[in-house]
Amino acid sequence: MNLKRLLTLVTALVMAMTVLAACGQIDEEPIDNPVVTSDPAVTGLPDNTFPTEPTTVSTTPPTTVSTTPPTTVTTTAPTTSATTEKTKESTKKTDKNDFTVEEMSGTMYATISLNIRSGPSTDFGKIGALSEGEAAQITGRASTGWYQISYNGKTGYVSNVYMSSEKPATKPASTTKKQEEGVEEVDDGESSSSTPSQSSGQQQSQGSGIVGEPIAAGDWAKENGTDYMYNLLTTDRYQAAMNILAEAVQNLSPTADLSGYVSHDEAMTIAKYMAQMVGTTYCYFDQVASITGSVMNLRYYVSSQSEAQSMVSSLKKVGDKVMNTISGYSDYNKIKYIYEYIAKNSVYGHGNYYGSAYGPLVDGNGTCVGYAKAGFYLLARAGFDTVYACGIGREEEHMWVKVKYDGSWYNVDFGWADPEPSDGIDPNYVKYDYLLVSDSYMKSTRTEVYDLSAYYSMPSAKSDSNSWYSRNNAIAYSMDDVKKILKAQTQKAVDEANGAKYIYVAIQFDTLDLHIQAYDYYSGKVFNSEILKSITSAYSCDNRLSGKRDSSGVEKTRCLVFRLKKQ
Repeated sequence: MNLKRLLTLVTALVMAMTVLAACGQIDEEPIDNPVVTSDPAVTGLPDNTFPTEPTTVSTTPPTTVSTTPPTTVTTTAPTTSATTEKTKESTKKTDKNDFTVEEMSGTMYATISLNIRSGPSTDFGKIGALSEGEAAQITGRASTGWYQISYNGKTGYVSNVYMSSEKPATKPASTTKKQEEGVEEVDDGESSSSTPSQSSGQQQSQGSGIVGEPIAAGDWAKENGTDYMYNLLTTDRYQAAMNILAEAVQNLSPTADLSGYVSHDEAMTIAKYMAQMVGTTYCYFDQVASITGSVMNLRYYVSSQSEAQSMVSSLKKVGDKVMNTISGYSDYNKIKYIYEYIAKNSVYGHGNYYGSAYGPLVDGNGTCVGYAKAGFYLLARAGFDTVYACGIGREEEHMWVKVKYDGSWYNVDFGWADPEPSDGIDPNYVKYDYLLVSDSYMKSTRTEVYDLSAYYSMPSAKSDSNSWYSRNNAIAYSMDDVKKILKAQTQKAVDEANGAKYIYVAIQFDTLDLHIQAYDYYSGKVFNSEILKSITSAYSCDNRLSGKRDSSGVEKTRCLVFRLKKQ
């Protein structure tokens, strides 16, 4: 074990013991079971998304580092009001002096130009600076993770991320020129450039995308297709935290130390709602298994770089296949094909890679996180700006994506494109209720849509003009409309049947009352006699599909599908 890795492990242990001394117990939070927190802005993903017992796919167990057994506590959904944000800010200001320091001694070196502050976080004022390679006498380690140093007879603090026990090599002339021009490369994790500076020991990448290769800050996002979302992160601190996490994932590191950049609660929110940015193409990354302080303990589907590269390569092959298929399609048909491809080629369930894009696209199974990653991966490869979105579906937390199409933003829920289990006898059935829909539609069809705007600037989706039902003239505003649409859609389905065993006639209703009225009137028997009889005798309605129904007998999507079976 080299000195740098040993120092990292010792640092994590020192942090854990410091938190223990300060709080009476090590604050370790399991994410998969779900996250423990008193902060209402962080919740756990559902058990059907992150199972209690992880499913492994390697002959060796997933890499997990955890110094204490995880604790499980039920949490609440994120609070979206301005009051919550004000409370969090107030708490931050009140508690900034609430830290402890563990005595240490030794010499360390700044790996980049670095500010010295009067306290162990960016909340404190600057009292000086270290130049790249400058030595500092370490006198302690704060519970925030920052190092306490002796500076001109004073006590100062520097970010631990940019300190190393080894003196860094001299930078190339181009970098020196940049410094001479007055561009400050790092401000304790708050860089003045559009992307934060690199963490300690990180090297410039040649852009090959090889798993495990050190890369420059932000390049990992391009490789994952998440660079658009990365640039939406609201602070350089969050960008720096994501860079550290990405570098750890590249190297299959058991931990990612975000101390000095984000608080414990922020680290948990990042782990739950933004770590997917790293795991999109790096599909061998399972999840953040637990968090101690601001140190993430990571879990992988693999135990070696060769296994990791094999998973990435397999995912890429599927992506290549899809991209070749849609190369000549219009943008709308590209999105529609990706939506249909995932629904037809995977089954909603845990599988072996449930939370990875590899699950739905290669293994054929996944949960909402895996479906969202799969959709994100393909949309990004097709050239679309895409971001993750999440909330509570019907009873549990759920994830989907937003995509920019024709200058506007829309929601796409790949997880709910699959039919309900009771409806799933036809593997070719696709539910179009959640293809390119508005925010208001999403809010009406689920319990809650989370507001994570404190972490990244979420684009608004204001229109349903490109939903499947809008584009197919299948939205009814009256019972007269219902009959006309059913006849037109049935004729179209029969004309395009090509001998299929099942065909489908779908309709959406402007209001829930109209949906209920139509649902009550158009039983399968009435549909056959009033709609289908005059068109064909080759098919008969054998079921009506409306997803999980509420007490009225219809679901909030206000959609109804008649399944016709070949006679």
